[in-house]
Amino acid sequence: MRTLTYLVIFLFVSLMLAIVPKAGGYVWDPRFIIPATAALFTLLVWLVARFVGTDRSSLELMVTAAFILLFAPGSHLFFSRDEDALIELCSQCIVPFFLTQYKRISRKDFRRAYALMLLMGIFCSFTHDGITLPLCLAFLLLAWKRRNEFFRLACWPMVAGWLVGTVLQFISRHHMPDLRPDLLALTNRTAVVLGTLWDTKVFVVAVVLTLWMTTTSWGRADLWRVLRRQRLIAYSLAFALACVPFAPLGIENAVTGVCFFALLWLLLLCQGLERRFVGAARVRRS
Repeated sequence: MRTLTYLVIFLFVSLMLAIVPKAGGYVWDPRFIIPATAALFTLLVWLVARFVGTDRSSLELMVTAAFILLFAPGSHLFFSRDEDALIELCSQCIVPFFLTQYKRISRKDFRRAYALMLLMGIFCSFTHDGITLPLCLAFLLLAWKRRNEFFRLACWPMVAGWLVGTVLQFISRHHMPDLRPDLLALTNRTAVVLGTLWDTKVFVVAVVLTLWMTTTSWGRADLWRVLRRQRLIAYSLAFALACVPFAPLGIENAVTGVCFFALLWLLLLCQGLERRFVGAARVRRS
C-alpha cells in the first residue's frame, strides 16, 4: 500500500509539472525534467517520512508530501523545471538522509567507514547554512548527555564532522557576526525574523498547534512523548529559535532553519493527531 502511495505522489507531481503554467515554459526537455523532479520529490518524501516516522500509513505519507509542498523552505523552486529544481531537491534530500543515518548507526560498528562519515558530516554542515548551527548545538547537547559512552557510539564521526563544517561556515565568511549584546540590534533582528516567519506560515501553524495541544491532558502527554522520542528535532528547533535574535549566519538562514525544524515538528504533532482521531475511529469500526 505504501508503494502505491509513493507512486501516486510521483504521478501527482508529474501532472502538476505538466499542467501548471510557467512564464518562459520549459527550460529543459520536459521528457527529462518532469520525471527527474518528480522522482527527487518522491525520494524527499520517503526520506523525511522515514526519519520522522510518518511512513506507517498512506494518510501519513500524503500529509508529509502535502506539508513539504506547502511549507518546506525553497519549495517554490520545485516547479522551476530547470537545474534549480534538481539542485534544491538534492539539497533537501541530503539532510534527512544524514539524520536518518545518524539515528540508524548510533549503536553499530562502522569503524572502517569513520573517515567517510566524518567527510559526510563536514559536507552536509558546510552546504546547509540555515540548519548548521542549531543542529550542531543539538548534536553537542546530546553528546554531552551521553558523554560517558559517546565515543563508543558509531555516530561520533558524523557529529565531529558536523562540528568541523559549522566552524568552517564561520571562518569562511568575510565578516564575522557581531554577537555583542546590543539590545537595539537584537530587538530589530528578532522583529525582522519573526515577521518573516509569520509570512512563511509553517512556524505559526506549529506554534498554534503546540499551544492547542497543551490545553488538553492527552495533548500534553503526546507532546511529552514527542519530546522524549524525538529529542534531536526538539533541541534543534529550540536552538534555531534561540539563534533568531543573533542570526549569526544571516537573517535568511535563521528563517530557513526555524522553518525546516518547525516542519519536522509539525509532522510529528500531526502524526499524533492522526493516531488519536483517525486511528481510534479505525479501531472502533473494526
